[in-house]
Amino acid sequence: MTTNAPSDDKPAGLRFSAGLGAGTDLYRSALAFNDDDPERKALMAQVWRDTPWMVDAYTGSHDTDRRHDLMEWCREQFGPEAWPIHGHAGQWHSGGATVNGWTWMGFATEDQMRRFVERWPAPNAI
Repeated sequence: MTTNAPSDDKPAGLRFSAGLGAGTDLYRSALAFNDDDPERKALMAQVWRDTPWMVDAYTGSHDTDRRHDLMEWCREQFGPEAWPIHGHAGQWHSGGATVNGWTWMGFATEDQMRRFVERWPAPNAI
């Protein structure tokens, strides 16, 4: 599990920048990435603004048991997944892209994110 965060004593998925508000460095990076495209920047803000406690989580590919189990666990723990661009509120959201088994996962609260990270560590972190 990784984020774009400075080095400190917290695991990579739990590092935050002081003074930048709620959410992880990954959240702030995701929003800052499209500074040259205002339309795309606005879309990213809409997608992630309610789930700013983001981590880059190892989910496996879209057709693996891990991904299915992980998504079911999130539904059981936090309710239906948020789909903000389609008008569906929720407490968690998974990114639409999975790269080499890694997917952005966002949560409404820091506690939810910490529970997720504890339950679903990357296989090499076990």
